Formats: sequence, C-alpha cells, structure tokens
Amino acid sequence: MAVVTISRQFGAGGRSLGEKLCERFGFHLVDEHVIDELARKAKVKGDWLTAMEKEASSTILGLISEIYSRGIFYKGPAAPGEGFERKKYITFLTRIMTSMVDEGGYVLLGRGAQLVLKDHPKVFHVLLVADYEDRVKFMVERYSLPRPEAEKIIKEKERQRAAVAANIFGANIDDPGLYHIVLNTSRLPFDWAVDEVTGLFGRFMKAAE
Repeated sequence: MAVVTISRQFGAGGRSLGEKLCERFGFHLVDEHVIDELARKAKVKGDWLTAMEKEASSTILGLISEIYSRGIFYKGPAAPGEGFERKKYITFLTRIMTSMVDEGGYVLLGRGAQLVLKDHPKVFHVLLVADYEDRVKFMVERYSLPRPEAEKIIKEKERQRAAVAANIFGANIDDPGLYHIVLNTSRLPFDWAVDEVTGLFGRFMKAAE
C-alpha cells in the first residue's frame, strides 16, 4: 500500500481532495495539526518554527506570494541554535512520515511531506493550484467567511507555506518538479480533479506493489 501527499495553494481544495481520497481508498488523513501535535509531544517543535511562521505572516513579507511564484523564495537568517533545532525537526518528520509510508494508507497534507518523502518509491505527490479569486470564493462559500477574512487567511497561509518550505528545506514548494501531478482547479471541475488523482494513484499503487 502507498501514501499520497497533497500540497496546495490555500483555497485550491487540497483538504477536500484529501477527504475524497480517504473516502475512496479507506485511508487516514494526517494534516499539519496532527503532525504539530506529535511534534509537541516529542518536544521537537521549538520557538524558532513558531517565530518563523509569525514572521512569514507579517507585513514585511507582504510580497512573498509574488516572490515565490517567480521561483525566488524567502530565507531568513538563522537564529542561534536554530540549525540544530531544524535538523532535529527534519529528523522527526522523516521518522514519523516514513513510518506512515511503511504502514501505508495515509494522505499527508502539509508540513513538507512532499519534500521529506520526495524520493520514496511508494509516495505519490499532488499539487493543487487555483486562481486567487477562485480561492477566495472557495473559502467564502465553504467556510461562510466574509471576503476580507478569507483574503487575510489565504495571504497569511501562503506566506507561511512558502517561508517554512524555504527555511526548513531550502525549497520552492510550488516547483512542479516535486510532484507527480499538478492540477489547476480553476481550469477544470473539482470532481474531475478528484477522478484524475484517484485513477492515477490507483495505477501508482499497483506499480508500487
């Protein structure tokens, strides 16, 4: 049995895709909140990561979405002891995510799973993208949010997503070369995207056996 990782531009439907895949394959969804709780219990998520996420949400990095879309990503200076904590965190992610792959039957959403497991032969990587206006509309309709709140959440999450990938892994998280398939949910119906990923992953699982 194999594993799927899903990365998404926030509001492109990544969580919804993960839930659909879990329904179809009987998998378990593991998102960043689950990983963070496991890391907290293992005492490996330090103040440096929290600070980095907060910094990524600040107005100082207000242009990060434009920057990373051009293939240039922000990487802040390391604080004292941060290098050790980063290595410890990556080691933890590698251990916990590899264990999930060994067991099989998981959809991993967030926390750099596609980077931690990028060369694993039993892991299928998906990236969902969408136009900004469509992502705002999705958040407003799905979560009944006012438009300003939806825009704020999307911008903050995108900044965090780009900065964490850059600072922890030194990677551009939207590099298409990291993924088996990249789908634009502004260009095709969401159900088509689900069907496409389901079909390809089914074939991938058979080949990985």
